[in-house]
Amino acid sequence: MNELVKNSIDSRKNGIYYSYNITDQKLIEKIDDLFRRIYEFGENCVDNMDFENKFAISELNTEYIQLFTEIATTCSPIIRENIEPRPVKSDEEYILEEIESEIRYQTRNATEPIRRQMRQEAYETARDMPVIGDILNVKQHVDLFNKFKKKKKDEEDEENDKKSS
Repeated sequence: MNELVKNSIDSRKNGIYYSYNITDQKLIEKIDDLFRRIYEFGENCVDNMDFENKFAISELNTEYIQLFTEIATTCSPIIRENIEPRPVKSDEEYILEEIESEIRYQTRNATEPIRRQMRQEAYETARDMPVIGDILNVKQHVDLFNKFKKKKKDEEDEENDKKSS
């Protein structure tokens, strides 16, 4: 069977099951029987256009419409939750966001040397204070020793991995 013909038939069948909550077994058997015959009908069609033209004037189309009407009147529709679309921004809003972003970037970029200098001066002032300077000096030494300790531990882990391999 032509793939487009199969897709056309599948979409009709899926449309029924997707739209209605069908629980009656007799109705399900009717649907299966009708679509079995529609698939057989589709086997004799060259392409989708040929199928649609022949199906439109066939007795199967009349049965399909009657079955669909029966389903629509006897079965409850499946209610799907609507997903709210995200609001779409206007061009002006996008431009405004771009301008704001660029201003933030340029401001941060322009003030970076001053901010770095202020941090450095605050750090140097803190180092010159008797107690705080000692604490910062000890912390610097502890950090330095921890780097060596971590490096040594990493080397030991590598050696253990090589031995276990």
